[in-house]
Amino acid sequence: MTPLESRQELKKMRQRYMWIVVLFFSVMFIGIVVSVMHIQFREWDRWMYWKNLQVKDSVLVQPTRGNIFSDDGALMAATVPTYALYMDMKAYQTAENVRNEKKLAEARQEYKDSLEKYIAPLSAALSAKLGDRTPAEYEAHLRRGFERGSREYLLSRRRVSYFDLKEIRRYPFFVKGRNRSGFYEKKYMERQKVFGSLASRTIGDIYADLEKGGKSGLELRYDSLLRGKPGLSSRQKVAGRYMDVITLEPENGYDLHTTLNLTMQDIVETALRRKLIETEATSGTAVLMEVKTGKIKAISNLGEVGPGQYAEIQNYAVNDLSEPGSTFKTIAMMAMLEDSKLDPNETVNTGNGRKTYYGHTITDHNANHGGYGEITAAQAIWYSSNIGMAELAERYFSKDPKKFVDRLYKMGMADSLYLDIPGSATPAIPRPDDKKRYWSRTDLVCMAYGYVVRIPPIYTLSYYNAIANDGCYMRPYFVESIEKDGKVKERFQPKVVRRKICSDRTLKEIRLMLDSVVLKGTARGPVHSDIVSISGKTGTALLSKGAAGYRAGKTEYQVSFCGYFPFYDARYSCIVVIRAPQRGYPSGGTMSGAVFKEIAEQVYARELQVEVSRLPKDTLDVRPSVKATARPEGYRYLSGRLDLPAQEPAETSAQEADRVPRVIGMGLREAVYTLENAGLQVSVSGQGKVFSQVPAAGQRYRQGDRVTIKLK
Repeated sequence: MTPLESRQELKKMRQRYMWIVVLFFSVMFIGIVVSVMHIQFREWDRWMYWKNLQVKDSVLVQPTRGNIFSDDGALMAATVPTYALYMDMKAYQTAENVRNEKKLAEARQEYKDSLEKYIAPLSAALSAKLGDRTPAEYEAHLRRGFERGSREYLLSRRRVSYFDLKEIRRYPFFVKGRNRSGFYEKKYMERQKVFGSLASRTIGDIYADLEKGGKSGLELRYDSLLRGKPGLSSRQKVAGRYMDVITLEPENGYDLHTTLNLTMQDIVETALRRKLIETEATSGTAVLMEVKTGKIKAISNLGEVGPGQYAEIQNYAVNDLSEPGSTFKTIAMMAMLEDSKLDPNETVNTGNGRKTYYGHTITDHNANHGGYGEITAAQAIWYSSNIGMAELAERYFSKDPKKFVDRLYKMGMADSLYLDIPGSATPAIPRPDDKKRYWSRTDLVCMAYGYVVRIPPIYTLSYYNAIANDGCYMRPYFVESIEKDGKVKERFQPKVVRRKICSDRTLKEIRLMLDSVVLKGTARGPVHSDIVSISGKTGTALLSKGAAGYRAGKTEYQVSFCGYFPFYDARYSCIVVIRAPQRGYPSGGTMSGAVFKEIAEQVYARELQVEVSRLPKDTLDVRPSVKATARPEGYRYLSGRLDLPAQEPAETSAQEADRVPRVIGMGLREAVYTLENAGLQVSVSGQGKVFSQVPAAGQRYRQGDRVTIKLK
């Protein structure tokens, strides 16, 4: 074959191959077009159904609920992740052995042998960490789960933190990982109050289902801001697992910065709890308020939940609508001074302590000792004389009781304070001209000494606060600012309800009377303090028999003390109410007044206003030392101000630096500070002082480990 022929033959071969390739790709193209048309018009619905199974659009992504802080930035409530512990007792089943009975049986036996090998140390570790079962009970629990073959076997009802989970993953058997041990966890978001019962009812609660949001207290009042806004995600199934792709970022909730001060809160709650236990009372309330601003610095509402046990079960301070008793005499006296020619020095005859008005007999607390006889109007407040107040009301207002009640309204006693706490009650002061209620002739005299009217404790406190604040009536408030990421959305300022509740003359006279209650009257012994000057009024009221919340069928009393300190330049006002005490003589002075005094002295000392020259002489002779506390700068400064030696904490040796500190016997604040300062996480239960800690003091630890302390 000539060269020319060879080239022509080669060209023909190339052309044949080219047409073969063109034909091949043409067939493929036609096949693709046909397939596309088939899918488009014949199988479209089926493929879209399959797609929808693999991709889930518009899945809500829940935001992180905002935190609640104290006035100094300490975290009081936060949403934290917790983990429930599970085991897959069929972890030995795999895609390779599930269809082969022999291999499956071998895998099951291998899993069982491995579990039996580690079950004892694993059970001991779980028992020590979780504390809800003994090691023997955990062994039986694990074997029971294996026999059931459950794929979601709950190890414990207790949920653990992330730090605990990391530790548990290193336990015997679990360290092998999920595929071999079957251990896994489920994550839940949980709202926790960092300081337990402190101001618990005021902070409030949220529903177990976080999406429902706030249930009570500040959590409910500011729910729309705290909860944030949910985002959206698309969940796509890839390799058998769903993966989230965020399409709209969630907006986390705003943080609340409250007016509450943790130190003051601890002082108030501790003093109240101690007295409730001592008197075996049904419940108690104590509220501390800043005079000039109306900021609530501390609030405690404790109800009996068992013998000697009290917890925050109801916000009595804002929703307990009851007759205040003698603390209302101060307000009644103000109305009399404003709307009559009453002179505080004019006399009134209380007789032998018993007197009848319109068939209703009124008694004074000293009726069994002959009564007070003839006293001045001012002394009716000093000695808390029911008859004295009733006699004055009858003298000046019996012909026109409406004038007296109208003055109460004009002074703002019935004004709503629009508190931050949902469900707050407002004062109920009946009017003589109210056609919906029968006005009895005894209503006026009873109202003069604190019955007939019903007032929540925080309203009584706010009015006394106005007396201390030169007559300026401030709205109590609990939230200082609403913030997020360091930016302030809204900052709340003190709000004036009324610039003046009464004339300067009335204000001057009523202050002198309240000073004398403590210096000369019913509060002279239990409330008078050598540390801080106190003004206020005692109160004792008889509760209705069988009233809800009290022991049915018995005569029950509500005792209270409301006032302010120091009386020459008041900084704080406070009310203490104790309901249905069972031990001791029911007295607003010896019971509620004693709690008030303890609060006033401790708060005043904390504010570093105590001068050595004002302390009793025998105190100076003893020369006490200032004990080291959780805040070193505090006790060192106090030591300098009082010129007293400071008891410095012992230095930690290098050998002890990585060991758990001992906190047994400490209060909550000091224990938490000590442990967190050592780099430990803290879980708290109970109230009072620390009586147990796990792990025990002296054990080695790593940064971030958790210590559980129980208070009693």
